Amino acid sequence: MKIWYQLLSSETAMRDVIAGTQALVDTAASPGTTVEVRGTKDGALGDDFRLFWHYDAREVIDNGLRIRQSGGYDAFVIANSLDPGLTELREILDIPVLSFMEVSCSTALMMGDSFGLVVPNDKFAAHYKEIVVRYGMRDRLTGIEALPYENVRDIGPAFKAGGALLKQIEDACRRVIATGAEVVICPGPAAAMMAQAGIHEIDGVPILDSYRLLVKTAEAWVAMKRLTGVHVSRRRLYRTPPPALLEQCARVRNLPLLKS
Repeated sequence: MKIWYQLLSSETAMRDVIAGTQALVDTAASPGTTVEVRGTKDGALGDDFRLFWHYDAREVIDNGLRIRQSGGYDAFVIANSLDPGLTELREILDIPVLSFMEVSCSTALMMGDSFGLVVPNDKFAAHYKEIVVRYGMRDRLTGIEALPYENVRDIGPAFKAGGALLKQIEDACRRVIATGAEVVICPGPAAAMMAQAGIHEIDGVPILDSYRLLVKTAEAWVAMKRLTGVHVSRRRLYRTPPPALLEQCARVRNLPLLKS
């Protein structure tokens, strides 16, 4: 089994985050499973603003379209918590497409009655709340607490240094637990940091190990597709564009990646 594991972290500016995530997910992969952690060319730069996040989402979609053409992967994992390209790739890929937030939120509600989020900075909060509302889980979200990283790339050096970032995450977890959260989700490198430190619980509240959870969930979805032949509904939301329309759009918009 081969899994494409997509971060938004820049492959040049955030190498430590990518390498740390790779080392972490390798400990979760079953024998015979290969997880390839990939970053983006310039990502995780200003993506708390929708204007800049849009460009990262486009790169994720293009990576998925390349896989559609080349094959070789059994699942596409969007290991970014803002769901970049999730609906678009589910429309077009014939392999399971999973996302950090969808898997984390669904799992959290199997572990407790409510959950809270610890996000990189306050600007992100509105986007995360919108995602949770779209999932239909608004009433189960108790609160969102922010770390002090106005520039997300500053997390890279902090991730490498370790100690100060870990303390900031733990403090934010305790704040969101105080809002009533029974499970805590830490989107972004904070999840990897907590997992690497072996911190999976604070004051009796689980702290989701989301990056490794994604690997195990992807393995399960690949296994279920092999058993049943299906992995997504093509009825409405994730209906695949007709081949003739794909070819037309590829030609009119000059997008060779859309071609079969």
